[in-house]
Amino acid sequence: MNDVDLQQLLQANHRALLLVIDALPFPIYYKDTEGKYLGCNKAYAEYVEISREQLIGKTVYEVFEKNPASIFATSDQELLNNPGIQIFETPVQRSNQTTSYVKFHKATVHNQDGSVAGLIGAIIDITEQKILEKKFQRLATYDDLTGIYNRREGRKQLGILCKDAVRKNRPLSVILLDLDDFKSINDTYGHSFGDLILKNAAQCLDRYSRAHDLVCRYGGEEFLIILPETCAQEALNIARRYLEELHSVNVLSSDGENITITASMGVSQLDNEISDSGKMLKQADVALYKAKANGKNQVCD
Repeated sequence: MNDVDLQQLLQANHRALLLVIDALPFPIYYKDTEGKYLGCNKAYAEYVEISREQLIGKTVYEVFEKNPASIFATSDQELLNNPGIQIFETPVQRSNQTTSYVKFHKATVHNQDGSVAGLIGAIIDITEQKILEKKFQRLATYDDLTGIYNRREGRKQLGILCKDAVRKNRPLSVILLDLDDFKSINDTYGHSFGDLILKNAAQCLDRYSRAHDLVCRYGGEEFLIILPETCAQEALNIARRYLEELHSVNVLSSDGENITITASMGVSQLDNEISDSGKMLKQADVALYKAKANGKNQVCD
């Protein structure tokens, strides 16, 4: 079918066209160059909750709320000004105040002389897809147990901040900490209680972090704290404060015993010798094991 044939069907709202597009499960509509509806399929009428007869001659401002109508009208005009195909995604707030996400597939149609006669569009609901994308994004970014950044995101953010600190010649430090005797806690009180310890430790670290610091679960019972605009001495002081705050956390076991949290911490700073995120983490790890070897519940650099 060429553009001329299609335009004739659109203008006449031909029954053959309606039979074709009514068989499709997603909303389809067509408009003239002034943005007025010429017709639609059954799915679109159900989508906008207006009969086809009522829809014809209306603009999007008479069908949708002001904000989405403005988005739709602007995109329509862009397509009419630049004939061809247009595909885009946008959230849409419905009359019942729920928000859905849709993908528009639109194309211009032409008169026999080649001039633009209007456009035809289809709407695909991608709300479920967007929900899944957000879930996957959260899984890729946050630790499921503690709700803070995970190892992958922590390393990613540290890499970005390292490059920025080197470029601007600004200080940057990290704290790598490991909860003391965590295996013994798991063995004695069970993994569910161990998870509770991890959650409480993460909440404590996050609660007492500064606004621009990043707290991440680095793996197992290890946590990474990224400290932008922070020199090594200041990082040591911050780490000692974290030791005090963690030690003040009491977690009640099932047999009524109060369990306190202690940790060993290693600190490293970005400098001429430790010039990237990998070296920073390696140095912090060395300092952490030094703290473990020296008796735990302390900070080393």
